[in-house]
Amino acid sequence: MLRRIEVFTADEVACAIEVFGHAAEPGNQDYFARVAELGGRLVGAVAYGQTPMTEGTWDLYWIASDPECRRRGVGAKLLEVMEADLRRRGARLVRVETSGLPIYEPTRAFYERFQYRETARIPDFYKVGDDLVMFTRRL
Repeated sequence: MLRRIEVFTADEVACAIEVFGHAAEPGNQDYFARVAELGGRLVGAVAYGQTPMTEGTWDLYWIASDPECRRRGVGAKLLEVMEADLRRRGARLVRVETSGLPIYEPTRAFYERFQYRETARIPDFYKVGDDLVMFTRRL
């Protein structure tokens, strides 16, 4: 599924697979993941973890939905499930980083729809012309 998402580079796919793999390891307490299935087929996934050296702050590392299932609420449901889990864990703040490239505008709009606010931007972070855009949401 990750390889079919048009905005993800090969390096990003490899990183996401690594994070989801760690989340699936027995005894792991650093990464958590939830998946969405439709008819027994994987259609979405979210990975998150507590931000080191913080109290109650968590990072949303990856959220992805199958391109064939977009606009069906898969991402919204994954976000809802993650946030419910974080509230149970006493989280107070969620942080997510994404690209500032125009191709990521739908991603940024998705976060804004769910009350995530742009709280930081680092110009040319990923490469020249590709800003890091940080969104946060208080739970």
